[in-house]
Amino acid sequence: MVINNFIKMNDWEISKFLTVIFALQISLLGLVGLDLIGFKIPILREVVAFIYLTFVPGVLILRILRLHKLSNIETLLYTVGLSISSLMFLGFFINLLYPLFGISKPLSTNYLLITLTGFVLFLSLLSYFIDRNYSAPDFIDLYDLSSPTFLFLCLIPFLAILGTYLMNFYKINVLLMVLIIIIAVMVILVGFGKIPKKIYPFLVFVTAISLLFHTSLISSYIWGWDINTEYYFANLVANNAYWNLHISSNVNAMLSITILAPILSKIGDMNLVWVFKIIYPAIFSLVPLGLYIVFKNQSNEKIAFLSTFFFMSIFTFFTEMNQLCRQEIAEIFFLLLIMLMINPKMNKPKKSILFIIFAFSLIVSHYGLSYIYMMMLLVALFAIYLLQTEHMNMGILKFKNKVFKLDIKRYETQNRGLTSSFVLLFIIFGISWYMYVSGSSAFDSIVRIGNHILSSISTDFLSSDTSQGLTVLNAYVSSPLHKIPQYINYLFQFFIVVGVLSRLKSIKKFNFEYVIFAFVSLFVLVLSIALPYFASSLNMTRVYHIVLFFLAPFAIIGGIYSFKILYKIFKRSWTKKQVNNSLKIMSILLSILFLFFTGFVYEVAQDDPSSFSLSKNVDYSVFNDQEVLSIKWLHTVKGDGLIYADDYRFVLPSSFEPFNKTIEMSDTTVIPKNGYLYLGGYNLEKRSIFVSTDKNGTSTKQIYINYNSWISNKNKIYTNGNSTIYFS
Repeated sequence: MVINNFIKMNDWEISKFLTVIFALQISLLGLVGLDLIGFKIPILREVVAFIYLTFVPGVLILRILRLHKLSNIETLLYTVGLSISSLMFLGFFINLLYPLFGISKPLSTNYLLITLTGFVLFLSLLSYFIDRNYSAPDFIDLYDLSSPTFLFLCLIPFLAILGTYLMNFYKINVLLMVLIIIIAVMVILVGFGKIPKKIYPFLVFVTAISLLFHTSLISSYIWGWDINTEYYFANLVANNAYWNLHISSNVNAMLSITILAPILSKIGDMNLVWVFKIIYPAIFSLVPLGLYIVFKNQSNEKIAFLSTFFFMSIFTFFTEMNQLCRQEIAEIFFLLLIMLMINPKMNKPKKSILFIIFAFSLIVSHYGLSYIYMMMLLVALFAIYLLQTEHMNMGILKFKNKVFKLDIKRYETQNRGLTSSFVLLFIIFGISWYMYVSGSSAFDSIVRIGNHILSSISTDFLSSDTSQGLTVLNAYVSSPLHKIPQYINYLFQFFIVVGVLSRLKSIKKFNFEYVIFAFVSLFVLVLSIALPYFASSLNMTRVYHIVLFFLAPFAIIGGIYSFKILYKIFKRSWTKKQVNNSLKIMSILLSILFLFFTGFVYEVAQDDPSSFSLSKNVDYSVFNDQEVLSIKWLHTVKGDGLIYADDYRFVLPSSFEPFNKTIEMSDTTVIPKNGYLYLGGYNLEKRSIFVSTDKNGTSTKQIYINYNSWISNKNKIYTNGNSTIYFS
């Protein structure tokens, strides 16, 4: 039995297509109406609103552009990307234009619903007149959906959800530990060829969303650093139903926070906390799915899966990214730009339109990723120009073989993704946006960083004091067990270098521009180690995460190539069987690395546990209800006094007021008169606070110090068992 493929609705017959669109529209309006009369159906409005907002505008635009016969994953990603882009820019223009007609709260639920309904109806009319004659529906075989393997994989995300529930309320980590084991075993089964290849994409998605939920759903409140500031600005817009674009802040300039989050919250009638903890990770889980397609189109299914898993197994993916909501959205557009770049089939006008939409969406989603992409574009374009010039082909390129030269010649006639006009447009729009929105805060930041790097390069080049890349490479580990993943990670870095350099010999199936970006990514990694303050401006772990968009497949290819070299050294024949054996070894290495990076091994061994989702004894910026309640109380009663807290707690107050009213303590901090000292549950349990040691104005390391000296001669004004507030 087969059913219509709902993912590829843009290929359906127009009447059936529009029937589904209008059904979703009427369902949403009906659920909003039921809520207004007090008859709320739990969860249903949230689900319908999520599908409507992330699917309907995008699939209509695909129909208008006459983009058909795409793969399931391509259709899904283009649809979600175009929908999110539509919401951000539609919200931006609503906020800009409606006040001109006397509407002071343009982003209120009523105006958003009216505008979105009109927008969807307009797109529906356009799709009808432009594409009403197309019909080539795709079908899904229900037998595939009812297979035991597929049904088992469907259960894995529920392990993450139920596991975090048990951890939050009962401090039981058994289900989360089982989840980690299942994922690790699945990777080994893929390496040994025990899972059908057609299941790989779904396994990638299930793994991604399970890993993201197993951390994002810890605590009933947001956790981490940047996300608290993101919550503050999103909440400011949601409460005022208006975005003040003149507030000077990098985060305030990002529509992925100030427009998208309030729209998702208001239309779905969902608390912003859960928008950040559920909706954003769910959207971000599509990134590995898209990377799988990118990698598969240039290698094969097994290499693509292992490459994608390597990308997901690095802890940044499921820890840091969950506290960087604006970057989660930005990476969807970053991925889509890569997908467009390597797509040789799409005609040039349509590709150009999508390039512009996704590039502009990236710029208004995250300034850091936009600046890195801008730099990569410039270097890549310059490299391609040099490779195509006649004197270069006659000189430096003589050492390259004929395969590479033929690819250069063929590239000149290809449907190129990277052009000078696109790069110029990206730079102009990016700089203009960052200069004229939020008091040019995002533009000033990059200028300061650039000046800092240039002024320090002569004195601090390759200095571990100023290079976060070197600091990470030479990071102190607390035990021999913690040293193991460091060595395995070094091995994979070696594989990446070998894999990228092997492309000098032959790029074969790889897209030429993609290989150029891989070399540029390697160059960015080198800069992160060599240049002072370069990596720390964004964070080294995030830089590494970003360059893996291009370098991840070379970790697997480099591993295979390294084994091939070893076989030749020992004069052994290299056959297809040896290739498969090398993939088996790579899958085992990846699983081991994954078990370490998730903190599973440390939790089992009770050797300095590192995962706050698996261990109840790990200190981190994760907050319980009583800690949040105390900060809410303090926010309502305090005047202009500053709040002082340690390195893990100081971010919590920034959910309710700007960062400059909360001070991160060091060991030399003196709390002035009218200042507040905030202590969380971990502080009270250990009778200590986690602070940086300050020597000559420079933070050297972070340590725990007894808090007695700070609370002496201060008044305890609030306590609830899990947090205490003192007033100076």
